Amino acid sequence: MVATEKGLSLIEVLVAMVVLSLGLLGLERVHIAAIQANSIASRLTQATTLAQDRAEQLMALPYNDAALADTTAPGTFTTYTDPNPPQGYTITWKVDEPSAGIKTINIDVTWKNKASQLKTFSLSVQKPSI
Repeated sequence: MVATEKGLSLIEVLVAMVVLSLGLLGLERVHIAAIQANSIASRLTQATTLAQDRAEQLMALPYNDAALADTTAPGTFTTYTDPNPPQGYTITWKVDEPSAGIKTINIDVTWKNKASQLKTFSLSVQKPSI
C-alpha cells in the first residue's frame, strides 16, 4: 500500500455508526416526550373548547331559565351536570346569585390523563339580568 492513500478503515466506519446510532437514540426520547406533550395539550384544548361552548350556551339562555336556577342561599352554588358530555369528559356548572340581578356561573370540565389522574379546566362567567 502506498502511504499517500486516503480513506477510512472499517473500524473507523463502525465507530462512526455507533456514535450516530447513540445520537439518534437520544433524539427518539425527545420525540416521545414531544408526542406526550402534544397529547396533553390536545386534551386541555378540547376541555377549554367544551367549557367555552357551555358558557356560550348558558349565556344565551334567559336569566330565569331552569339550567341557571340558584336554589341555594347566596354564597352557595347550585350544581348541574351535563347528561351527555363528549366521551372521556365530565361537564358541570355551578350557579350562584350573590346579589339580585347577576349570576355567577362556574364551569368545570374534568377528564383523566394517561396516569388516570383527574384534570380539570375551570371557567367563570357572570350573567346579568338585562
